Amino acid sequence: MSSRLKALDAYRHGLRATRIAFQNDTKVLLAARAKMRSGMVSPPNPKLTTEEQVQHLEDVAVFLRRNLVQGQKVNDSDMKESRYHLNIHKDTELGDNETVPDPTARVKTSFKARPFKCSDRKH
Repeated sequence: MSSRLKALDAYRHGLRATRIAFQNDTKVLLAARAKMRSGMVSPPNPKLTTEEQVQHLEDVAVFLRRNLVQGQKVNDSDMKESRYHLNIHKDTELGDNETVPDPTARVKTSFKARPFKCSDRKH
């Protein structure tokens, strides 16, 4: 595969990752896509080879899909403390605090992301 096609694939992966990570935040979604587009036109680090730049974009896409979770404050006049709804999706990497000191450790957990339900709130 040519480097141009690899770059286009990485760009598409990045766009998909921004759609997943910033799904309900149009302002941030458009800003992330504009930044990605400007990075494709004029790479931020011209010292890197084309392959390294493509790999960097793929790594950014993976990071956005797996590690970025947006939260939205839930406003309810009945609640005394603030609560947040987190945008956890099927690609979100869930782990435990045991692996925080060792970033190279791979965690195999059985955590499943589940959508927030109104019945989860305490009344």
